[in-house]
Amino acid sequence: MPETVVPVSGTTAQEQLTGAQVAALFARFRPALVRFFERRSFSAADAEDLTQEVFVKITRLEQSTSIWHPEAFLFRIAANVLRDRVRREAARHRDDHVALDESTTDGGEEPSEESVYEGRESVRRLLAALAQLTPKCRSIFLLHKYEGLSYSEVARRFDISVSAVEKHMIHAIKHLKQHWRGNER
Repeated sequence: MPETVVPVSGTTAQEQLTGAQVAALFARFRPALVRFFERRSFSAADAEDLTQEVFVKITRLEQSTSIWHPEAFLFRIAANVLRDRVRREAARHRDDHVALDESTTDGGEEPSEESVYEGRESVRRLLAALAQLTPKCRSIFLLHKYEGLSYSEVARRFDISVSAVEKHMIHAIKHLKQHWRGNER
C-alpha cells in the first residue's frame, strides 16, 4: 500500500480531519476493522459498534496530529478500543451473566407437592427454632446471616463488643443445629 499522509495541523485552515477525510478512511478500512473485531469473538453487531467507536475517536484527534500510516494508526486505535471493551466487560463480570429468555429457562416445571411440603416444613422448623432464641440473640443472628452485616456492624448497632456478637452467634448456631438434629430423628 502506498504511504498516505493525512495531516492534521494546528492551522485554522485545517484544525481537524475533514468529514471527507474521515469518510474516505471509513470507506477504505471499515470492512477490515469489522473483521478484526469479529476474529476476536465479537458478534457482527458488536464488531460494527466497535468500528464506529474507532471512527469516533478519529474525529476527536488532537489538532497537532499527523497520520503517516492510516492503516497502522486505525488498527492501533482499534486495539485500544478492544482493550477498553475487554476491561469494561471484565469489571462488570459480563461473562458471568445469563440471559433470561424463553430459550434458557428450564421449561417451567413446577415442583412436586412433596418437595413443596418438605420445603415448607423446613421453613417452619427453622422459624420454630429461631423463636426459642432470646430476641437479642435472634436479631444478631438474622442481622449477620440474612442481612449480611459484619460482626462489627452488628456490635455497633447493639452497642456491644464484637466478642459478645461472636458469643451470640455461637449460641444461635449451636441451638439451631441441636434443634435440627432433634427433629430429624
